[in-house]
Amino acid sequence: MNHEQPDLRWVWLGALGCFILAGSTGVLFRFGLLNGFPAGLQLVDVRHAHSHLMYFGWVTPVLMALILKQLPRVTEKAMQFAKGFQGVIGLTLVLALLAYPPFLLFGYRLAGIGGRQMPLAVMAASLNILAWYAFIGLYIRATWRLPRRLPLRLWDASLAFLVLASVGAWGRGVLVALGVDDPFWQAAMVHLFLDFFSDGWFLLALLGVAYSLLPAANVARQRWGTRLLILGLP
Repeated sequence: MNHEQPDLRWVWLGALGCFILAGSTGVLFRFGLLNGFPAGLQLVDVRHAHSHLMYFGWVTPVLMALILKQLPRVTEKAMQFAKGFQGVIGLTLVLALLAYPPFLLFGYRLAGIGGRQMPLAVMAASLNILAWYAFIGLYIRATWRLPRRLPLRLWDASLAFLVLASVGAWGRGVLVALGVDDPFWQAAMVHLFLDFFSDGWFLLALLGVAYSLLPAANVARQRWGTRLLILGLP
Protein backbone atom coordinates (compact mmCIF):
# COMPACT_ATOMS: atom_id res chain seq x y z
CA MET A 1 0.00 0.00 0.00
CA ASN A 2 1.45 3.38 -0.97
CA HIS A 3 1.20 6.22 1.50
CA GLU A 4 2.40 9.76 1.01
CA GLN A 5 5.52 10.56 2.99
CA PRO A 6 6.44 14.06 4.20
CA ASP A 7 9.34 15.91 2.60
CA LEU A 8 11.92 16.15 5.38
CA ARG A 9 15.00 17.27 3.49
CA TRP A 10 15.03 20.49 5.54
CA VAL A 11 15.64 18.40 8.66
CA TRP A 12 18.69 16.84 7.05
CA LEU A 13 20.06 20.25 6.07
CA GLY A 14 19.45 21.72 9.52
CA ALA A 15 20.98 18.73 11.27
CA LEU A 16 23.92 18.79 8.88
CA GLY A 17 24.51 22.43 9.81
CA CYS A 18 24.54 21.40 13.49
CA PHE A 19 26.97 18.61 12.65
CA ILE A 20 29.35 21.04 10.94
CA LEU A 21 29.20 23.44 13.90
CA ALA A 22 29.69 20.61 16.41
CA GLY A 23 32.52 19.14 14.35
CA SER A 24 34.22 22.54 14.16
CA THR A 25 33.91 22.78 17.93
CA GLY A 26 35.58 19.39 18.18
CA VAL A 27 38.45 20.71 16.06
CA LEU A 28 38.72 23.73 18.40
CA PHE A 29 38.81 21.33 21.35
CA ARG A 30 41.76 19.41 19.90
CA PHE A 31 43.74 22.48 18.85
CA GLY A 32 43.03 24.05 22.22
CA LEU A 33 44.78 21.16 23.91
CA LEU A 34 47.96 22.24 22.12
CA ASN A 35 47.70 26.01 21.87
CA GLY A 36 45.17 27.06 24.50
CA PHE A 37 41.62 28.34 24.01
CA PRO A 38 40.64 31.81 22.78
CA ALA A 39 38.34 34.29 24.56
CA GLY A 40 38.67 32.60 27.92
CA LEU A 41 36.98 29.37 26.80
CA GLN A 42 37.67 26.31 28.92
CA LEU A 43 38.43 22.78 27.78
CA VAL A 44 35.55 21.06 29.60
CA ASP A 45 33.00 23.63 28.40
CA VAL A 46 34.12 23.28 24.77
CA ARG A 47 33.78 19.50 25.07
CA HIS A 48 30.27 19.84 26.50
CA ALA A 49 29.23 22.20 23.69
CA HIS A 50 30.59 19.77 21.09
CA SER A 51 29.01 16.62 22.52
CA HIS A 52 25.62 18.13 23.36
CA LEU A 53 25.19 19.66 19.92
CA MET A 54 26.14 16.32 18.33
CA TYR A 55 23.50 14.57 20.44
CA PHE A 56 20.80 17.25 20.44
CA GLY A 57 21.16 18.83 17.00
CA TRP A 58 22.69 16.20 14.74
CA VAL A 59 21.62 12.63 15.52
CA THR A 60 18.34 13.18 17.36
CA PRO A 61 16.46 15.28 14.76
CA VAL A 62 17.66 12.99 11.95
CA LEU A 63 16.45 9.88 13.78
CA MET A 64 13.11 11.55 14.51
CA ALA A 65 12.77 12.44 10.82
CA LEU A 66 13.67 8.89 9.73
CA ILE A 67 11.05 7.45 12.08
CA LEU A 68 8.45 9.91 10.81
CA LYS A 69 9.38 9.08 7.20
CA GLN A 70 8.88 5.36 7.75
CA LEU A 71 5.80 5.42 10.00
CA PRO A 72 3.29 5.39 7.09
CA ARG A 73 5.05 2.36 5.62
CA VAL A 74 5.16 0.48 8.94
CA THR A 75 1.65 1.36 10.13
CA GLU A 76 0.13 1.03 6.63
CA LYS A 77 -1.95 4.16 7.13
CA ALA A 78 -1.68 7.85 6.40
CA MET A 79 0.14 9.88 9.03
CA GLN A 80 -2.41 12.03 10.90
CA PHE A 81 0.07 14.05 12.93
CA ALA A 82 2.72 14.77 10.29
CA LYS A 83 2.60 18.56 10.78
CA GLY A 84 2.82 18.16 14.54
CA PHE A 85 5.81 15.85 14.17
CA GLN A 86 7.53 18.30 11.83
CA GLY A 87 6.89 21.16 14.22
CA VAL A 88 8.46 19.25 17.11
CA ILE A 89 11.48 18.23 15.01
CA GLY A 90 11.97 21.85 13.94
CA LEU A 91 11.73 22.92 17.58
CA THR A 92 14.32 20.28 18.49
CA LEU A 93 16.77 21.81 16.00
CA VAL A 94 16.16 25.33 17.32
CA LEU A 95 16.54 24.31 20.96
CA ALA A 96 19.71 22.35 20.19
CA LEU A 97 21.27 25.53 18.78
CA LEU A 98 19.93 27.53 21.73
CA ALA A 99 21.76 25.21 24.15
CA TYR A 100 25.07 25.54 22.31
CA PRO A 101 26.22 29.00 23.52
CA PRO A 102 25.63 28.43 27.26
CA PHE A 103 27.42 25.08 27.14
CA LEU A 104 30.31 26.67 25.24
CA LEU A 105 30.64 29.63 27.62
CA PHE A 106 29.69 28.15 30.98
CA GLY A 107 29.33 24.38 30.74
CA TYR A 108 27.38 23.16 33.74
CA ARG A 109 28.56 26.06 35.89
CA LEU A 110 26.23 28.77 37.14
CA ALA A 111 26.25 31.93 35.03
CA GLY A 112 25.89 35.40 36.48
CA ILE A 113 22.89 37.12 34.84
CA GLY A 114 21.52 40.37 36.28
CA GLY A 115 23.14 39.76 39.63
CA ARG A 116 21.74 36.23 39.88
CA GLN A 117 23.47 32.89 39.40
CA MET A 118 21.59 30.73 36.90
CA PRO A 119 22.35 27.29 35.35
CA LEU A 120 21.78 28.44 31.77
CA ALA A 121 23.07 25.29 30.10
CA VAL A 122 20.93 23.08 32.31
CA MET A 123 17.88 25.22 31.56
CA ALA A 124 18.52 25.03 27.81
CA ALA A 125 19.07 21.27 27.97
CA SER A 126 15.79 20.92 29.87
CA LEU A 127 13.93 22.61 27.03
CA ASN A 128 15.41 20.06 24.64
CA ILE A 129 14.14 17.24 26.84
CA LEU A 130 10.62 18.69 26.78
CA ALA A 131 10.75 18.65 22.96
CA TRP A 132 11.71 14.95 23.08
CA TYR A 133 8.73 14.27 25.32
CA ALA A 134 6.48 16.04 22.81
CA PHE A 135 7.79 13.78 20.02
CA ILE A 136 7.18 10.71 22.19
CA GLY A 137 3.63 11.86 22.89
CA LEU A 138 2.88 12.27 19.18
CA TYR A 139 4.41 8.87 18.46
CA ILE A 140 2.20 7.22 21.07
CA ARG A 141 -0.89 8.87 19.58
CA ALA A 142 0.07 7.89 16.03
CA THR A 143 0.74 4.23 16.86
CA TRP A 144 -1.82 3.65 19.63
CA ARG A 145 -3.32 0.12 19.51
CA LEU A 146 -1.59 -0.74 16.26
CA PRO A 147 -0.01 -4.19 15.80
CA ARG A 148 3.56 -3.98 17.10
CA ARG A 149 5.62 -5.08 14.14
CA LEU A 150 9.36 -5.32 14.71
CA PRO A 151 10.19 -1.72 13.69
CA LEU A 152 7.52 -0.38 16.05
CA ARG A 153 8.79 -2.54 18.91
CA LEU A 154 12.30 -1.22 18.33
CA TRP A 155 11.06 2.38 18.24
CA ASP A 156 8.96 1.76 21.36
CA ALA A 157 12.09 0.57 23.16
CA SER A 158 14.29 3.34 21.77
CA LEU A 159 11.90 6.04 23.00
CA ALA A 160 11.64 4.31 26.38
CA PHE A 161 15.43 4.51 26.65
CA LEU A 162 15.25 8.17 25.62
CA VAL A 163 13.00 8.77 28.64
CA LEU A 164 15.40 6.83 30.88
CA ALA A 165 18.31 8.86 29.52
CA SER A 166 16.47 12.06 30.35
CA VAL A 167 16.35 10.93 34.00
CA GLY A 168 20.14 11.20 34.01
CA ALA A 169 19.93 14.68 32.46
CA TRP A 170 17.37 15.82 35.05
CA GLY A 171 19.52 14.28 37.78
CA ARG A 172 22.59 16.18 36.57
CA GLY A 173 20.61 19.40 36.73
CA VAL A 174 19.40 18.61 40.26
CA LEU A 175 22.99 18.02 41.38
CA VAL A 176 24.01 21.40 39.98
CA ALA A 177 21.06 23.14 41.64
CA LEU A 178 21.83 21.51 45.00
CA GLY A 179 25.55 22.18 44.74
CA VAL A 180 26.41 18.48 44.98
CA ASP A 181 29.95 17.98 43.66
CA ASP A 182 30.45 14.32 44.60
CA PRO A 183 32.26 12.87 41.54
CA PHE A 184 30.51 9.50 41.90
CA TRP A 185 27.00 10.93 41.56
CA GLN A 186 28.04 13.36 38.84
CA ALA A 187 29.57 10.53 36.81
CA ALA A 188 26.56 8.29 37.48
CA MET A 189 24.11 10.85 36.12
CA VAL A 190 26.31 11.61 33.11
CA HIS A 191 26.65 7.94 32.16
CA LEU A 192 22.97 7.24 32.77
CA PHE A 193 22.29 9.95 30.20
CA LEU A 194 25.05 9.20 27.69
CA ASP A 195 24.85 5.41 27.69
CA PHE A 196 21.07 5.09 27.42
CA PHE A 197 21.05 7.90 24.85
CA SER A 198 23.67 6.34 22.58
CA ASP A 199 23.21 2.59 23.11
CA GLY A 200 19.44 2.80 23.69
CA TRP A 201 17.89 5.67 21.73
CA PHE A 202 20.42 5.89 18.89
CA LEU A 203 21.02 2.19 18.32
CA LEU A 204 17.47 0.89 18.63
CA ALA A 205 15.90 3.73 16.65
CA LEU A 206 18.34 3.15 13.79
CA LEU A 207 17.68 -0.61 13.86
CA GLY A 208 13.96 0.14 13.66
CA VAL A 209 14.55 2.26 10.55
CA ALA A 210 16.63 -0.53 9.01
CA TYR A 211 13.95 -3.16 9.63
CA SER A 212 11.26 -0.84 8.25
CA LEU A 213 13.22 -0.74 4.98
CA LEU A 214 13.88 -4.50 4.98
CA PRO A 215 10.55 -6.12 5.87
CA ALA A 216 11.79 -9.53 4.70
CA ALA A 217 14.24 -9.50 7.63
CA ASN A 218 11.35 -9.47 10.11
CA VAL A 219 11.69 -13.14 11.11
CA ALA A 220 11.63 -14.93 14.44
CA ARG A 221 15.39 -15.06 15.04
CA GLN A 222 15.71 -11.29 14.48
CA ARG A 223 12.85 -10.66 16.89
CA TRP A 224 14.51 -12.76 19.58
CA GLY A 225 17.83 -11.07 18.91
CA THR A 226 16.33 -7.63 19.43
CA ARG A 227 14.58 -8.76 22.62
CA LEU A 228 17.90 -9.96 24.05
CA LEU A 229 19.58 -6.72 22.95
CA ILE A 230 16.93 -4.61 24.70
CA LEU A 231 17.17 -6.71 27.87
CA GLY A 232 20.95 -6.50 27.84
CA LEU A 233 21.26 -2.74 27.44
CA PRO A 234 20.53 -1.77 31.07
